[in-house]
Amino acid sequence: MGNYNFEERLAFSTKANGRTFEELIQQTLPGIIKVEKTDAEVDKTGIDYIATLRRGSTINIDLKLREKGCSKYWQNGIAELALETWSVLPDNGRHGKAGWTLDEAKLTHYTMHAFDEADTNRVYLLPFQLLRKAFRTNLKKWINMYKVGQQNSGTWKSECVFVPATVVLEAIKIASEC
Repeated sequence: MGNYNFEERLAFSTKANGRTFEELIQQTLPGIIKVEKTDAEVDKTGIDYIATLRRGSTINIDLKLREKGCSKYWQNGIAELALETWSVLPDNGRHGKAGWTLDEAKLTHYTMHAFDEADTNRVYLLPFQLLRKAFRTNLKKWINMYKVGQQNSGTWKSECVFVPATVVLEAIKIASEC
């Protein structure tokens, strides 16, 4: 289990992997005229960037950045996405808090999954509600099939399952079908 400090993780999440995240967002979504990094208070709500379209609509984006070296754990060289099952694991009789991937109150429109360029220069911009649906549908299966890891912030523990990006993309495709 890794030990992480929130402030260190926040600072790490503002760095680019070859291009700035503002550039990546602007290049990925058409019609964007401005991309702004949110302040620390908004960032804690799960919105790292707000993109503004030509006609004024805004898009909330949550950046999910993996640390350098994560590719050594990937099966068959396929990038894995860290999907959070628990933001706070239940502990000593305390109720836990569901992970961001399951959070129905989350105001995020897209999640952007990026990596250190030493691992891959691929970036995945995923529609959050379809990702959430795909995750709920496949949660038990994915926990049994893929690595589950915990992080320790010092005051609480969180937990993720590491699912190959190709599997997540296929699950989102299926989730989009009515």
